[in-house]
Amino acid sequence: MPINQVEFTELEKHLSKKAKPALQLLAPELGKAYVIAITRDNCPACKRQKPKLDKLAKDMEEKHGNNAVFTRIHIKQPHGDTSESQRAKTTLNHYFYPTNLILIKTKDRGTIEYYRNASPAMTELKRNIENALKTATMLAKETN
Repeated sequence: MPINQVEFTELEKHLSKKAKPALQLLAPELGKAYVIAITRDNCPACKRQKPKLDKLAKDMEEKHGNNAVFTRIHIKQPHGDTSESQRAKTTLNHYFYPTNLILIKTKDRGTIEYYRNASPAMTELKRNIENALKTATMLAKETN
């Protein structure tokens, strides 16, 4: 499964229609780990991370099927206009690009942030995805 690509402006439209926090929309199911990469136009670190994250997503799909869901939220910055980036930082509560999150859904608290880091090494991100999947699986079993 390729990484889902979401433009931040599209996410904003869904958020304004739903009255739910962004995290709730990004991680809707129990038993899965949701890996979110927040990227921006003209970001050198985002460009370097892209092929590495694509490979990690492919490897995780081979190992875990659709239980590790990857989404890239992309922020545009046309002609140096930072207004979309500022809105994204407020909505997604991040500062640096790329920022990677791992989210899991709980029955009693909704979606929670399991992990957050700016431009992590893929080995670190992979280890945290594996741990999040174990936790998500355990939480899903507890609710049945």
